[in-house]
Amino acid sequence: MKKTLSYIAISLLLAGCATAGYDSLRSTYYSLGYTKGDALLAASGQAIKVNVVSKKENEALEQNVSVGLNKYGPKWLDAKYAPASSTEIKSPYQMKWAFNVPESGNAISICRKDYNSNAKNFSTENTSVVLAAFCLNSKTLTSLRARVYSAPNTEEFSKTIGLIGRKLLTTTNPERFDDCTNFDDCS
Repeated sequence: MKKTLSYIAISLLLAGCATAGYDSLRSTYYSLGYTKGDALLAASGQAIKVNVVSKKENEALEQNVSVGLNKYGPKWLDAKYAPASSTEIKSPYQMKWAFNVPESGNAISICRKDYNSNAKNFSTENTSVVLAAFCLNSKTLTSLRARVYSAPNTEEFSKTIGLIGRKLLTTTNPERFDDCTNFDDCS
């Protein structure tokens, strides 16, 4: 009973923060295929591509997201991040971000090739909903959903983007067991 009350209190607190205009994150999805090796391969000798899809200001948002990740993102893999629109990175890995998506937006589908061309994936109203994912080609390795109220050129925005990056690129996959050495053993 005590745990249930504490969960309710935390949920109400988070809901109150979200309505008060504070940036908030939801839990992260991890596919069984994600390992820290994926993040290390993505950062191996090159910057990780930051691909932003939005109805407007894509290049400015890509730059702001890259700055936030470089400044506050995961430090354990010593990675650099670069906007996809201004780089020739050939790596199959990328971090993909969708800004101002509908409330029903699905973070797991963001890595699909047809995501950008589907008008239903973007809202005409300001929802402040952001989807982020770490992708290998068109496969989602990790993803999460957030609500970001901060203006893109602020320090608070950079901190939120860095936190999202740290949640997406973790050293351990909580969906896998420690004794899982073969991928087939993990399912």
